[in-house]
Amino acid sequence: MAFLRKVGIVVCAAVFAAACQGATGTETTTTEGSSLLTLPLPTTTTTISATTTILEPPSQLSAPEYQIVQRTAGEGVGDEIVVLLDPASYETLTDIDIQELIAEIVDLFPPVWTAHIIDDPAAANVVGNAAASEEDLAAIADHYLARLDNGFEITFLGPFAPKGSIVLGS
Repeated sequence: MAFLRKVGIVVCAAVFAAACQGATGTETTTTEGSSLLTLPLPTTTTTISATTTILEPPSQLSAPEYQIVQRTAGEGVGDEIVVLLDPASYETLTDIDIQELIAEIVDLFPPVWTAHIIDDPAAANVVGNAAASEEDLAAIADHYLARLDNGFEITFLGPFAPKGSIVLGS
């Protein structure tokens, strides 16, 4: 009886080992005493699927580069500045971009009472000149984009004129 118990344990271990190792045969034959026992091997099917996702890097949106080309000390609460945008630093420009740019300038370079936003160096001499003629102002109209008055009123000009006026921070 002890012999049959040992043989039974060995047979179970062999069947278990064959099942775990993924034997290539279709069945296993075991002998126990004088009888022949045929057991089918368990079959396991594993399906692996992979999905590849390629993400485009987000486009970098940034404010246009600018330079303060003139700053005149004001008699009142703040200064008058002329801000020159670099057209090579942006592909498109919206009224929201200009509004955010003015807000940044007011925060970074106080005190600002009046700001002129332009995108052409030739326009800097005209907008900063109180004695500029109507003819001079008409010549730069497409490059004079916005003006900040009283430290909080933004008036859109040139190509942005249809946007009208807004209050900074609203």
